[in-house]
Amino acid sequence: MMDVNKDVQRLKSLSTIPVVMKRILEAAGDEHKGHGDLGRIIEHDQSLAERVVAMANSPYFGHTGLINNIEQAILLLGFDLVKGLAISMSVFKMFSKTEALKANRFWAHSYRVAIASSLMCDKIPVTTPGVCFLAGLLHDIGRVVFLSLYPEKYKPIIFEAGLIEKERELFGVDHPEVSGMFLENTLIPDEIIIAVRFHHNVRDCRKHKGVATTVYLAEGIVSRIEDDNTADGQWNEEMEEVFYASGLSLDDIKFIEEMLDEEGDSIARFFEL
Repeated sequence: MMDVNKDVQRLKSLSTIPVVMKRILEAAGDEHKGHGDLGRIIEHDQSLAERVVAMANSPYFGHTGLINNIEQAILLLGFDLVKGLAISMSVFKMFSKTEALKANRFWAHSYRVAIASSLMCDKIPVTTPGVCFLAGLLHDIGRVVFLSLYPEKYKPIIFEAGLIEKERELFGVDHPEVSGMFLENTLIPDEIIIAVRFHHNVRDCRKHKGVATTVYLAEGIVSRIEDDNTADGQWNEEMEEVFYASGLSLDDIKFIEEMLDEEGDSIARFFEL
């Protein structure tokens, strides 16, 4: 029986992961590291730095002036969000060059879920929109980790229906659990790690359930507008029941879908789709 948690922790320490991500993980686990330390690490990876700055200039964040450096981006977005962005972006670098389009598609999906999660956070007053955004952004990191650890087994199922069940059959755990394993000891807030762990199983979530619910519902809403199988949390009757029980309405779905549509061109440019 494979020890997935042991493999995940080993992956975080191996030289096969990007050097910058390794340094980010080390800095994220050090409470004495701050904005300047994180900025200096990110600046060593030009593509990563450019994407963090581009994210800060996204219309979604509503900043009117031009953000043109990492320090400004961190001040605007906040330390936790930039740290999460950097970890997420670095993880997606583990896709091979031949799978760059797949990685970008995956990234774009995570970004849409992040936006939808934060918009719902305004309707479900459980925490700040920034927390919901980051939980949405990181929700599927476990799928990339699975792909990095067990490519031959995972490639055939990564975009298949019934993914959770297939993961449990193959590995004994699913990607939400693996996402949580990977994010442990990174000083990512507990409410985000718990939300990521339970975003497919909100009924069993006992702590920070509201954040997990926003991610769960956000992925369902995003699945309604994506024309591929990137989203593994497809909109269904159970999700609809949770949606209405949370005090949301069809107008909220329409609003979120309109906001995502407005961001469409920006997302396509950003992720080179």
